[in-house]
Amino acid sequence: MSKRILVTGGLGFIGLQLCRQLLADDSHTDLTVVDNLSSTRLDYSELVGRVTINVADMRTLKESDARYDQIYHLASPVGSLGILAKNGHIATDIIELANKSAALARSSGASLLYLSSSEVYGRDGQHTESVELIVPARRGARMEYSLGKLTAEHVLFNLAMEDQFEVRVVRPFNVAGEWQSAQLGFVIPKFFDAAHNGNPLQIYGDGSQRRSFCHVSDLARGVIAVQNDAPADEIYNVGNPDNITSIEALAHTIRSLCRSTSSIEHVDPCKLHGKRFIEAFDKIPDITRLTSCSQWTPVTTLNETLSLIHQFYLSRSSAQTQIAHDAHNPDTAAAARQTMRHSAIV
Repeated sequence: MSKRILVTGGLGFIGLQLCRQLLADDSHTDLTVVDNLSSTRLDYSELVGRVTINVADMRTLKESDARYDQIYHLASPVGSLGILAKNGHIATDIIELANKSAALARSSGASLLYLSSSEVYGRDGQHTESVELIVPARRGARMEYSLGKLTAEHVLFNLAMEDQFEVRVVRPFNVAGEWQSAQLGFVIPKFFDAAHNGNPLQIYGDGSQRRSFCHVSDLARGVIAVQNDAPADEIYNVGNPDNITSIEALAHTIRSLCRSTSSIEHVDPCKLHGKRFIEAFDKIPDITRLTSCSQWTPVTTLNETLSLIHQFYLSRSSAQTQIAHDAHNPDTAAAARQTMRHSAIV
């Protein structure tokens, strides 16, 4: 019998890829998606007719209607710029959504997976799940976000112990992929947008910050591995520790890949985004806990990830050119618009 699965935030960048992977693993999965489309808006037409789609705030779901075997809770404010607009309300939003996911898990007896954040580590380095966490003496939207995520982890573990449902927590590290939005502040699409449009690639600070990027398809497989194969009541890092680069090196790599003549500039992010903006620390995962209890391992290199994203941008550019060139030809223009829809990012 196929599993009954709920994915909250299932129409966003990570959620849509997770839904694709769940259906690829079992095309008969009874999949329900809820998303209020408050962040990234992607073309999800491939899911129509295959899954139950509820475009709504997940807080409106009724526990009495919950009939799930598994819940993947992804719904959350996202992005260094996306969270700025919610400053002062970020943590409240995160915790309310987490509480609702727990209520749905409790009422349906579902196994709950919570997508937290590597932001909870709060300091530079390669992080293991068991490390003692220290709250940095900083104030801003990113701190509120990270503390909201950390608090939600504790809330869910406590509720799971009391209400006797299984919970697993995933802390993702620097996810990247073809449908990610630059408008929410993610650095890779931001650099690609700038390079393709001939605009300066803006590096925050001196560019020495290190990141370890994980392709979204590897993350989706890792999240499913945690839900299906990993012991409950634990935290799992999911990322790719082999894909380490500095932000400075990343900017030069993307500019070269795009054969762009754009300049590279070092800027103060607070002058661009206000005093509540905080730049992220160095983030590199230790994934030993998950790889030791499952068959999962990340397989997509950084060069492969950047190449896939580059091809994605080229296909969008080609479709835009085709629309302009064939405006007088309804058939070819319609085909180009279809391509644009499938690569649309808001």
